[in-house]
Amino acid sequence: MYRELYVRGWDVDQIAAQINRLSLGETYEWSVADPAIFANIGFTDKYGGQTIAESFARQGIMFLPASNRRLDGWALMHQYLQWSEVKPPKLVYFSTCEDSIRTVPALVHDKIKPEDLDTKGEDHAADVDRYFLMTLHEGKAQAPKTPVEAAFERMKQQAMSPTNLNDRYYG
Repeated sequence: MYRELYVRGWDVDQIAAQINRLSLGETYEWSVADPAIFANIGFTDKYGGQTIAESFARQGIMFLPASNRRLDGWALMHQYLQWSEVKPPKLVYFSTCEDSIRTVPALVHDKIKPEDLDTKGEDHAADVDRYFLMTLHEGKAQAPKTPVEAAFERMKQQAMSPTNLNDRYYG
């Protein structure tokens, strides 16, 4: 990990502007985010977007929903951070990733479910890393459909065909 963005109290526009600034001139294949940003929970941005993901998309940042399989993700984190005298870890943090370096080693296992983390701890940077590793492991996730693509898909499914034309005509 060579860079991270770890902020508090920023809105979507501020975060998107910073992501765009930091990635200016870079090319990357995909970005993943917590699946919760795709939920329609009554959120409406100033453009009428219904999800946080739609608000990011308006700023040119298309997120894919990350896998939320926590236990598999933590197992991958352990695997990628494991090292020995002869084998370096698969995941290395640059000094620019101050919040990951600060929080990942301090994470504590859940007392009831020891293969999971205690979510009361500061696990935000680790969650991002887990999402990244799960996406690498599972392969690129399918891009979420834009509202226009979803509407077009519904129209295609509802289109008249020779098999349903008679049903529609005769009732």
